[in-house]
Amino acid sequence: MKFKLRHAILTIIYSMLISQLFALDKDLRNENTQEISEKKKFDLDTFISELKEAVDTGKLSEEEAKKQYMELMNSMKKNKNKKSKKAHNFPDTAYQYAKLIEPELGVPPIVDLEKSIQIPLYKNGKQVFGVFGVGDIDNPTRLGKETFSGSTLQRYLGKTANGAILPDVVWVSFGRNNSPSPNHVIGSVQMIGYNQKTGATAFFESNGSNLLPWIRIEEKTLRIRGVMPGIDNPEEFNKAYVTPGSIQCVECHQNDPFIHNDFIDAAKLPGKKTPVVPENDDEAPYYVIGGENWDMRTIYIKENACFDCHRIGMKTLELFVQNGWDPNEHMPPRKPGSLKEDYQELLTAWIKGPENIPGAEWIIPPGNGKPAQIVGDEYPNKAYFNRPNSKLFDSNKSYQKKLPGEFNSSEKK
Repeated sequence: MKFKLRHAILTIIYSMLISQLFALDKDLRNENTQEISEKKKFDLDTFISELKEAVDTGKLSEEEAKKQYMELMNSMKKNKNKKSKKAHNFPDTAYQYAKLIEPELGVPPIVDLEKSIQIPLYKNGKQVFGVFGVGDIDNPTRLGKETFSGSTLQRYLGKTANGAILPDVVWVSFGRNNSPSPNHVIGSVQMIGYNQKTGATAFFESNGSNLLPWIRIEEKTLRIRGVMPGIDNPEEFNKAYVTPGSIQCVECHQNDPFIHNDFIDAAKLPGKKTPVVPENDDEAPYYVIGGENWDMRTIYIKENACFDCHRIGMKTLELFVQNGWDPNEHMPPRKPGSLKEDYQELLTAWIKGPENIPGAEWIIPPGNGKPAQIVGDEYPNKAYFNRPNSKLFDSNKSYQKKLPGEFNSSEKK
């Protein structure tokens, strides 16, 4: 009973925080980036405290700490001098956003969770239901410390408003359940639209965590059920969904629109072994309609085998590692652990900065008719999130070898 009560309290708190985050974003939609920084002063205080701790513990020299501080101050100063520049190009409502993306992605699907595919959770190969910690099941979410059964995924063909098929467009919906019991509906419904030819991408998020009156939670399995409104009812659609606004979805969806791990990929297309969520390669185009000011950078290292199949979003990687995932136990899939040195080189580039590692670069993906590009310090859309969490690397054993030393070609097998 205490266990269930604890989960209920934690999930309600999570729900409140998510709702507050989206409420703050709505308040800031017409404000400039300097004003946003001022309203989020706590983040700046935390940053300064972390720098001081890093110097005190010898992780950073005073010069390195000063450099990071000055970079942030210069960025804030630039924002102050660009008061007319919005932090994003999203319209105010979800319906307006749906009309904006229609030429590239068609119309968003009506999310019918009754027809979606439940993400199965396994313990020792057997499907289980309930709420579990990271080490309790075979395929935890890695997106948080707890995994709830009942989440669902669905893939849709892109369609025009007249119902014509758009062969290059795919949509994916994610019904995320965070409810420990059917008595409280806590979670979200998200949609991602993607044009595989141009890279055009759109993100829709449900409006806060209160999904009533559209969603309910099933007894025992905790499966999320219900039907969300479509754009044929603009008023209800705007009640159900919001645009990303100032929240950069690429903080997690870094290397391409779709996240993959053992949790996500457990949901398969009916009658197939193919995951519901599409897989992209390292050359897949990617840009976000409305997110033209987002930080799209990922690291690339020449002749590093970690990049043979896909780009790598380091903040996504950090999220997984923080929740118990060891890349060397899973990657590459056919021979886990065989790329330890390549992986270590990647971590070194992430921590020390790719500009300090031979052959390493910041890149932005191809998209909207433009090729992939190497970018440097002049890149105008650098965001605070796209920097390493040094505490995570210091505390995780898989990161300790040779850090923060550098590699050269003779060290690699």
